[in-house]
Amino acid sequence: MIRANYPPYGSDFEGGKATGRFSNGKTIADYIAIYYKLPLVPAYLGLSEDRKDTISTGMNYASAGCGILRLTGKIAGKCLSLSKQVDMFEETIEKHLKTNFKTPYELREHLAHSLFMTVIGVNDYAFFYTRLTDANDFADKLLHKFLKKIEKLHKLGARKFFINNIKPLGCYPNMVAKTVPRGSCNERVNLAISIYNDKLRRSLPVMKKKLHNTSFLYSDYFKFMLGLRGPSTNQYSSNLLNTTGPCCPLDYDGSLTSSCKRRSKTCKAPDSTHIFFDPRHPTQLANFMYSIACFDERTICHVV
Repeated sequence: MIRANYPPYGSDFEGGKATGRFSNGKTIADYIAIYYKLPLVPAYLGLSEDRKDTISTGMNYASAGCGILRLTGKIAGKCLSLSKQVDMFEETIEKHLKTNFKTPYELREHLAHSLFMTVIGVNDYAFFYTRLTDANDFADKLLHKFLKKIEKLHKLGARKFFINNIKPLGCYPNMVAKTVPRGSCNERVNLAISIYNDKLRRSLPVMKKKLHNTSFLYSDYFKFMLGLRGPSTNQYSSNLLNTTGPCCPLDYDGSLTSSCKRRSKTCKAPDSTHIFFDPRHPTQLANFMYSIACFDERTICHVV
């Protein structure tokens, strides 16, 4: 099972504690909670049954290395697919949330005014997209499964969705360490992801008409991460920040290892020097910049 519950993860989080977040500090989910003046969202599997009974301000069902497809990430150990995560949310309603509200109407109103955020899909491309894969067919398959789960969440009471598209995996350190010239993006992978993202964006107005009283906030995570690289995806960034290598491990050779080890050598100040903390996950700085672009500047997020 892929984990991040050990140092140097969490080095810049509250108290310098590793909490399972794949970053040196806060994630985009944390900054969204801060924006809405809510507590930071705890991991569902890390809570006792008693704590699950008392929390109504949000839970995180994410599972490292997993994706939309059932088998994504399984090779690395225990993995909760999107389907399993939605099942856990249903369990939350039945076993825990119902005890917090006096009437079914109050619970329905609470769920209808809650925000359901998804950031998923990049691992499906990392594990299963190859040179032999048809990009359109793969995108259609992923999107069909994803939208089915949105429909199930709607059936369970969700009405407000925050949908992030898939990040440019082809520009991540684990990819650019192997490209020629080194540091340039894998445009084949990025193009395939762009096809999915376009289909996803076009599907949301259709879903809004199909699902009663539903709204979508669409986030162009792909555009944001490309923007951090600089003027060209196939050139080193002109920014002062390192946009092609991870902070941890600092001496990264492009190996299959996608996380930082306990004894890995790291950069000294991630939020001053790097966009990526490990080969696949942004630093707290990048996540903070995302929150500014989404909520303050409104350049990458818009309501459908």
